[in-house]
Amino acid sequence: MKAWTCVFLVLLALVGPSVVSAQTPAPSLSKELVATYQRAAKEMLDMAEAMPAEKYSYKPAPEISTFGDQLVHLSAIMQRFVDSAKGTKTEEHQHGAMTKPETIALLKKSFQSVEDMITPLSDAQLLEPVKFPFGDRTVTRATFWQGPMYQIRNHYGQLVVYLRMNGIVPPASVRR
Repeated sequence: MKAWTCVFLVLLALVGPSVVSAQTPAPSLSKELVATYQRAAKEMLDMAEAMPAEKYSYKPAPEISTFGDQLVHLSAIMQRFVDSAKGTKTEEHQHGAMTKPETIALLKKSFQSVEDMITPLSDAQLLEPVKFPFGDRTVTRATFWQGPMYQIRNHYGQLVVYLRMNGIVPPASVRR
């Protein structure tokens, strides 16, 4: 009896992992890209909500953009990538002329525009060559959509400082 139990356990050890891995779907580059944007959008929008409206004009030094202008600028960058992908051009919003609710609405719209562009893309389409909107180079569509993600993370890092200089803990840090 012990021999059969040992044989069964050895077979289970050999076959078990292949059965489990056969049930796990392969990772999808396109789904991972969408999920990454959704996380970034949540973190940026939470940060935008955390800063009081009267602090949207805050800037750590005179030569630096205000908190609100940073968010408007980020929205413009994301829109530039969307426009480049569509072959269109959108009118830019004026820095310093927007209220907190207008800025957040613009930011939400920009994130949604990016998500609308990347959600239908297949993994194969993400590997296709496209023109990058800055400079004269061709990249994969996946690399193209990493461009705005780089900018989102860059501005996120800057805006963490703005919040902390105003005594506000960034929402993503609170969740930990």
